[in-house]
Amino acid sequence: MRRMRFVVGCATLVIVAGCIELPVKPAATEAPAKPPAEKAVIAASAPQPPPTPEQIHKAFTQLNEKLRLEYEHALEERGTRTVPASRAMAFDALHAGLIRLGMIVENRDPEIGTLTVAAPAPKPLSMEEWSRTVQSDLPMMAQILCPILGSYCTAVKFEPDDYVIVINAVVRPTSGSGSEVSLTARMREIAPRPGMPRRDYPPPTGVRMALDKIWSSFDRALADRQGTAR
Repeated sequence: MRRMRFVVGCATLVIVAGCIELPVKPAATEAPAKPPAEKAVIAASAPQPPPTPEQIHKAFTQLNEKLRLEYEHALEERGTRTVPASRAMAFDALHAGLIRLGMIVENRDPEIGTLTVAAPAPKPLSMEEWSRTVQSDLPMMAQILCPILGSYCTAVKFEPDDYVIVINAVVRPTSGSGSEVSLTARMREIAPRPGMPRRDYPPPTGVRMALDKIWSSFDRALADRQGTAR
Protein backbone atom coordinates (compact mmCIF):
# COMPACT_ATOMS: atom_id res chain seq x y z
CA MET A 1 0.00 0.00 0.00
CA ARG A 2 3.61 2.30 -0.04
CA ARG A 3 7.06 3.57 -0.72
CA MET A 4 9.84 1.07 -0.60
CA ARG A 5 12.63 3.11 0.92
CA PHE A 6 15.99 1.47 0.55
CA VAL A 7 18.18 2.80 3.35
CA VAL A 8 21.75 1.66 2.93
CA GLY A 9 22.74 2.92 6.35
CA CYS A 10 25.91 3.77 8.21
CA ALA A 11 27.90 0.74 7.10
CA THR A 12 27.94 1.92 3.50
CA LEU A 13 28.87 5.48 4.50
CA VAL A 14 31.81 4.22 6.48
CA ILE A 15 33.09 2.18 3.56
CA VAL A 16 32.68 5.00 1.04
CA ALA A 17 34.25 7.60 3.28
CA GLY A 18 37.24 5.37 3.94
CA CYS A 19 36.79 5.49 7.69
CA ILE A 20 37.96 1.89 8.14
CA GLU A 21 41.69 2.09 8.80
CA LEU A 22 43.69 -1.13 8.64
CA PRO A 23 47.21 -1.26 10.10
CA VAL A 24 49.97 -1.65 7.50
CA LYS A 25 53.19 -3.27 8.63
CA PRO A 26 56.59 -2.86 6.96
CA ALA A 27 57.49 -5.67 4.60
CA ALA A 28 60.49 -6.72 6.69
CA THR A 29 58.39 -7.37 9.79
CA GLU A 30 55.33 -8.70 8.01
CA ALA A 31 53.66 -11.54 9.90
CA PRO A 32 53.75 -15.01 8.35
CA ALA A 33 50.78 -16.08 6.28
CA LYS A 34 47.70 -17.06 8.29
CA PRO A 35 46.46 -20.62 8.08
CA PRO A 36 43.43 -21.02 5.77
CA ALA A 37 40.94 -21.38 8.64
CA GLU A 38 42.03 -18.12 10.22
CA LYS A 39 41.91 -16.35 6.86
CA ALA A 40 38.31 -17.51 6.46
CA VAL A 41 37.35 -16.01 9.84
CA ILE A 42 38.92 -12.68 8.92
CA ALA A 43 37.19 -12.63 5.52
CA ALA A 44 33.83 -13.41 7.08
CA SER A 45 34.13 -10.45 9.43
CA ALA A 46 34.90 -7.97 6.64
CA PRO A 47 32.13 -5.45 5.79
CA GLN A 48 29.84 -6.58 3.00
CA PRO A 49 29.86 -4.29 -0.06
CA PRO A 50 26.52 -2.62 -0.78
CA PRO A 51 24.31 -4.26 -3.40
CA THR A 52 24.63 -3.10 -7.00
CA PRO A 53 21.75 -1.41 -8.86
CA GLU A 54 21.34 -4.64 -10.82
CA GLN A 55 20.97 -6.65 -7.61
CA ILE A 56 18.44 -4.18 -6.19
CA HIS A 57 16.39 -4.29 -9.41
CA LYS A 58 16.46 -8.09 -9.46
CA ALA A 59 15.46 -8.37 -5.80
CA PHE A 60 12.46 -6.07 -6.08
CA THR A 61 11.35 -7.54 -9.40
CA GLN A 62 11.17 -10.96 -7.74
CA LEU A 63 9.38 -9.49 -4.71
CA ASN A 64 6.82 -7.72 -6.90
CA GLU A 65 6.06 -10.96 -8.71
CA LYS A 66 5.45 -12.70 -5.39
CA LEU A 67 3.19 -9.87 -4.24
CA ARG A 68 1.26 -10.09 -7.52
CA LEU A 69 0.60 -13.80 -7.04
CA GLU A 70 -0.50 -13.27 -3.44
CA TYR A 71 -2.73 -10.38 -4.50
CA GLU A 72 -4.47 -12.48 -7.14
CA HIS A 73 -4.97 -15.28 -4.61
CA ALA A 74 -6.52 -12.80 -2.14
CA LEU A 75 -8.96 -11.57 -4.80
CA GLU A 76 -9.99 -15.14 -5.57
CA GLU A 77 -10.69 -15.69 -1.87
CA ARG A 78 -12.50 -12.49 -0.94
CA GLY A 79 -12.59 -10.04 -3.84
CA THR A 80 -16.19 -10.75 -4.92
CA ARG A 81 -19.47 -10.89 -3.02
CA THR A 82 -23.05 -11.65 -4.03
CA VAL A 83 -25.75 -9.87 -2.03
CA PRO A 84 -29.58 -10.01 -2.03
CA ALA A 85 -30.01 -6.40 -3.12
CA SER A 86 -30.66 -4.51 -6.32
CA ARG A 87 -27.70 -3.13 -8.21
CA ALA A 88 -28.74 0.42 -7.39
CA MET A 89 -28.92 -0.32 -3.66
CA ALA A 90 -25.66 -2.31 -3.64
CA PHE A 91 -23.89 0.44 -5.59
CA ASP A 92 -25.15 3.11 -3.22
CA ALA A 93 -24.05 1.08 -0.18
CA LEU A 94 -20.59 0.42 -1.61
CA HIS A 95 -20.18 4.09 -2.44
CA ALA A 96 -21.14 5.09 1.10
CA GLY A 97 -19.01 2.38 2.71
CA LEU A 98 -15.86 3.40 0.83
CA ILE A 99 -16.35 7.08 1.65
CA ARG A 100 -16.77 6.12 5.30
CA LEU A 101 -13.27 4.58 5.14
CA GLY A 102 -11.78 7.84 3.91
CA MET A 103 -11.66 7.05 0.19
CA ILE A 104 -12.26 9.81 -2.37
CA VAL A 105 -14.40 9.22 -5.46
CA GLU A 106 -12.50 9.62 -8.73
CA ASN A 107 -15.11 8.20 -11.07
CA ARG A 108 -18.61 6.76 -10.65
CA ASP A 109 -21.27 5.54 -13.06
CA PRO A 110 -24.33 4.08 -11.31
CA GLU A 111 -25.93 3.23 -14.65
CA ILE A 112 -23.28 0.65 -15.55
CA GLY A 113 -22.23 -0.01 -11.96
CA THR A 114 -18.58 1.13 -11.97
CA LEU A 115 -16.88 3.02 -9.16
CA THR A 116 -13.28 4.17 -8.70
CA VAL A 117 -12.03 5.63 -5.42
CA ALA A 118 -8.55 6.59 -4.23
CA ALA A 119 -6.77 7.99 -1.19
CA PRO A 120 -3.21 8.48 0.06
CA ALA A 121 -1.79 5.22 1.35
CA PRO A 122 -2.26 3.41 3.67
CA LYS A 123 -6.02 4.07 3.45
CA PRO A 124 -8.32 2.26 3.80
CA LEU A 125 -5.95 0.92 6.48
CA SER A 126 -4.72 2.98 9.42
CA MET A 127 -0.99 3.44 10.00
CA GLU A 128 -1.18 0.99 12.90
CA GLU A 129 -2.84 -1.59 10.65
CA TRP A 130 -0.23 -0.97 7.96
CA SER A 131 2.59 -1.55 10.46
CA ARG A 132 0.99 -4.83 11.54
CA THR A 133 0.65 -6.09 8.01
CA VAL A 134 4.27 -5.26 7.13
CA GLN A 135 5.53 -7.05 10.24
CA SER A 136 3.40 -10.07 9.38
CA ASP A 137 4.76 -10.29 5.83
CA LEU A 138 8.38 -9.42 6.70
CA PRO A 139 9.60 -13.07 6.86
CA MET A 140 8.23 -13.74 3.36
CA MET A 141 9.85 -10.59 2.00
CA ALA A 142 13.18 -11.43 3.66
CA GLN A 143 13.21 -14.87 2.01
CA ILE A 144 13.18 -13.14 -1.38
CA LEU A 145 15.35 -10.08 -0.72
CA CYS A 146 18.10 -11.38 1.58
CA PRO A 147 19.60 -14.04 -0.76
CA ILE A 148 20.16 -11.25 -3.32
CA LEU A 149 20.88 -8.21 -1.14
CA GLY A 150 22.66 -9.99 1.72
CA SER A 151 22.61 -8.27 5.09
CA TYR A 152 21.44 -5.04 3.49
CA CYS A 153 17.96 -6.55 3.14
CA THR A 154 17.41 -5.61 6.80
CA ALA A 155 17.65 -1.93 5.78
CA VAL A 156 14.69 -2.12 3.39
CA LYS A 157 11.67 -0.19 4.68
CA PHE A 158 8.16 -0.63 3.29
CA GLU A 159 6.58 2.74 3.91
CA PRO A 160 3.29 4.06 2.48
CA ASP A 161 4.71 7.49 1.56
CA ASP A 162 4.42 8.63 -2.07
CA TYR A 163 1.70 6.11 -2.92
CA VAL A 164 -2.03 6.36 -3.52
CA ILE A 165 -4.33 3.38 -3.08
CA VAL A 166 -6.80 3.04 -5.96
CA ILE A 167 -9.83 0.75 -5.61
CA ASN A 168 -11.99 -0.18 -8.58
CA ALA A 169 -15.41 -1.72 -8.05
CA VAL A 170 -17.98 -3.22 -10.40
CA VAL A 171 -21.58 -3.96 -9.38
CA ARG A 172 -23.52 -6.30 -11.69
CA PRO A 173 -27.11 -7.55 -11.43
CA THR A 174 -27.65 -11.28 -10.92
CA SER A 175 -30.65 -13.50 -11.35
CA GLY A 176 -33.24 -13.21 -8.62
CA SER A 177 -32.85 -9.45 -8.04
CA GLY A 178 -29.42 -9.87 -6.45
CA SER A 179 -26.11 -8.17 -7.18
CA GLU A 180 -22.48 -9.23 -7.55
CA VAL A 181 -19.87 -6.79 -6.23
CA SER A 182 -16.23 -7.16 -7.32
CA LEU A 183 -13.22 -5.24 -6.02
CA THR A 184 -9.67 -4.73 -7.29
CA ALA A 185 -6.93 -2.51 -5.89
CA ARG A 186 -3.63 -1.03 -7.01
CA MET A 187 -0.89 1.17 -5.62
CA ARG A 188 -0.34 4.32 -7.70
CA GLU A 189 3.19 5.66 -7.40
CA ILE A 190 3.35 9.44 -6.98
CA ALA A 191 7.12 9.85 -7.35
CA PRO A 192 8.65 7.04 -9.49
CA ARG A 193 12.24 6.15 -8.65
CA PRO A 194 14.62 5.70 -11.60
CA GLY A 195 16.05 2.21 -11.85
CA MET A 196 13.46 0.68 -9.54
CA PRO A 197 10.66 -1.59 -10.80
CA ARG A 198 7.19 -0.12 -10.37
CA ARG A 199 5.37 -1.32 -7.30
CA ASP A 200 1.69 -2.12 -7.86
CA TYR A 201 0.78 -4.47 -5.03
CA PRO A 202 0.78 -3.97 -1.25
CA PRO A 203 1.86 -6.73 1.17
CA PRO A 204 -0.52 -9.73 1.09
CA THR A 205 -1.75 -9.34 4.66
CA GLY A 206 -2.60 -5.72 3.87
CA VAL A 207 -4.65 -6.75 0.83
CA ARG A 208 -6.73 -9.18 2.88
CA MET A 209 -7.10 -6.78 5.77
CA ALA A 210 -8.25 -3.97 3.43
CA LEU A 211 -10.76 -6.20 1.64
CA ASP A 212 -12.24 -7.36 4.96
CA LYS A 213 -12.48 -3.75 6.12
CA ILE A 214 -14.21 -2.66 2.91
CA TRP A 215 -16.74 -5.50 3.05
CA SER A 216 -17.51 -4.77 6.68
CA SER A 217 -18.19 -1.10 5.88
CA PHE A 218 -20.26 -2.14 2.85
CA ASP A 219 -22.35 -4.58 4.92
CA ARG A 220 -23.17 -1.88 7.47
CA ALA A 221 -24.16 0.62 4.77
CA LEU A 222 -26.26 -1.99 2.95
CA ALA A 223 -28.05 -3.02 6.16
CA ASP A 224 -28.89 0.63 6.82
CA ARG A 225 -30.45 1.01 3.36
CA GLN A 226 -32.34 -2.27 3.49
CA GLY A 227 -33.70 -1.36 6.90
CA THR A 228 -34.85 2.03 5.63
CA ALA A 229 -36.46 0.42 2.57
CA ARG A 230 -38.45 -1.98 4.77
